Amino acid sequence: MSGKLFKTLFLLGLSLIIFSCNGSDKGARERAKMFLDSYFSIDYEAAAGYCTPELGQDLKEALKNIESLEKGVKEMIIKQTSEIKTEITEVKLFAGNDSLTVYYKVYLSGFPNGIDNTLIMVKEDKEWKVAVLTR
Repeated sequence: MSGKLFKTLFLLGLSLIIFSCNGSDKGARERAKMFLDSYFSIDYEAAAGYCTPELGQDLKEALKNIESLEKGVKEMIIKQTSEIKTEITEVKLFAGNDSLTVYYKVYLSGFPNGIDNTLIMVKEDKEWKVAVLTR
């Protein structure tokens, strides 16, 4: 194989790898953002759609607990969480490209610099799903 052909094939393969990683990163970012928006809006039913079945079930149980609160307490929680803003700061793929960590900041009125958080996503049926919320 000539050196020129080898270089061309190498560059083509490298660009495909970079493109596929960026595509995974973008898809994961979008799903993570949709999850976070739903989660902090206390729309756990929608948030569960972006999760693994196990985490989705946990969110649905949490929603039942919120629904059982007194009306005033529930309204206060919804008001406070509706003011939360999030920003995804970084996405890191694990070796094997079937799981990743999403680093994000949560902005509250009392914390203008944001609070660092992470979540773990896994690929299930060719789709990124939130598997673990960490604090």
